[in-house]
Amino acid sequence: MPNTSRRTLLKWALGAGQLALLERAGLLGSSAARAADIDVPSRLVVLYIPGGYRPAYYFTPMGDADIPLCVPTSSSYNGEPVFFDASKLVSLAPENGPYQPLRTWQSWNPADPAARGSYSPLMYGFKHFALHEQLSVLHGIDQGTNDHQSAFIASMCGVAGADYRAPAVHSVIANHLFEKYRESRPLPFVVVTGERGTPLGMGLPSHASPVRVPSIGALKPQLSAKPADNPWWTGLDARTAGPELDAHGKPTGSNLKTTTIERFSLTRAQRMMDRSTAKVDSYLEGLHGSLSSVSRVLATDVVSVLESTKGIDVLKSSRPAYLSSYLSETFTYTFGLANFHLTGLDPRMDLALRLLKSDLCTSVHVSLQVDFDTHNAFGHAFSCAHGRGLMDCVARFLGELKAAPAPGKPGKTLLDDTLVLVMSEFGRSWASRTSDNSYYQPDDHHPYTSVCFAGGNVAANRQVGSYTPRGLGVPVDIIEENGQPSKRVPRAADAVTTALRIMGMNTSDFFIPGGYGEVAGIRKS
Repeated sequence: MPNTSRRTLLKWALGAGQLALLERAGLLGSSAARAADIDVPSRLVVLYIPGGYRPAYYFTPMGDADIPLCVPTSSSYNGEPVFFDASKLVSLAPENGPYQPLRTWQSWNPADPAARGSYSPLMYGFKHFALHEQLSVLHGIDQGTNDHQSAFIASMCGVAGADYRAPAVHSVIANHLFEKYRESRPLPFVVVTGERGTPLGMGLPSHASPVRVPSIGALKPQLSAKPADNPWWTGLDARTAGPELDAHGKPTGSNLKTTTIERFSLTRAQRMMDRSTAKVDSYLEGLHGSLSSVSRVLATDVVSVLESTKGIDVLKSSRPAYLSSYLSETFTYTFGLANFHLTGLDPRMDLALRLLKSDLCTSVHVSLQVDFDTHNAFGHAFSCAHGRGLMDCVARFLGELKAAPAPGKPGKTLLDDTLVLVMSEFGRSWASRTSDNSYYQPDDHHPYTSVCFAGGNVAANRQVGSYTPRGLGVPVDIIEENGQPSKRVPRAADAVTTALRIMGMNTSDFFIPGGYGEVAGIRKS
């Protein structure tokens, strides 16, 4: 979709005044990625934890004196140990600059990390795979809301609300890198699963919109060119390469392999342009862009590519010893005497890994299955036990990326070439010590949260920001939109901006209503 049609679309949606702000911020400029003079990742993965989580039970930024004020005393949940005191915290590596190092509760037995019972292997994956080398966590982010849907939107685009007022970070990155990878990545933005919703592109071209791909099998009825999958393609699947034309019939600079039917369909929009209103033209441009994307997907035969690509590989062929007491599935964990089994996460993690390893896409969104919207007396124990379980699954996912070569980048791992964000829509209410030294443990929505940043161009072993004993965020160093330094509590817009800056984008390459800044200390460059 050309920039002029996007201008028209945004003008209808936002009005001329807002459009001027977008133009000033550079969002209406070319989507072509600039030649970067720094080594930045070219992929984004968002691992989303539904329901609102308690990140301080996983990576703890508070000082030792504050921990007994807001972390309950050690106990158990379904046979799994939960909670800790300050003496049980360990740093994954020495501090890196003026920041708190990554600290976590050493629930595992250092002499035998697979041991269970009074010990738990969960979270050991971060140490096993030495993930501190490419991991930092931003704490105390004010989401601006404690409503699920509004907070989900805030996590995705940086602005809380009933509707998107800016495109989701996935779409911004897919759009930014589209020109560079348009011929090699036919699925710029894929949602594998989305329990809390689908991130939206909000007015960006069709190539930046999400495509839901829950499984390879789900692709076959629509996007497989194999006669065995879709026999109606027999005799109609011959493709001819030629210059790709936009909706106005002008060359885009790329090539496209199309069938006779696809070529005919693509010319229909071109013939109908400029014959009606600007709104109809914008619709036709979007339709033409979608048809081009489908043609590219079919020409690539993504089903065959995904089927021939190994997703979960190293974790199966060289399964970490600390997982020996769990089920045979790679992404699983168990509590107690088999009182609980997490199953079902393997397929979605495997598909996400296939999409990344095959180099078919730029942005991937995956929900991590377990919903933390508990609202019961065991909410804190549930968050501590299951949260550490899911975070260990995150560590295994990152470990697989770290073991895989980056396509087209000799000497680089897939983790080097990927930014992974781990987040939830918000946090959940904090525990507090009462006058009789017991703990009040409410379980409600809480607007302050944390985001993990892992992968290429991410600073190593840092916790930036923290929480007060009541779970409120504290001020951090921020470079504001105008380039001036400030110190304030980070907001959702700042977390999104920091991700975009890690991806090599300048503040003129995107726009987030309400102002934004980059949090200092997360980006490596």
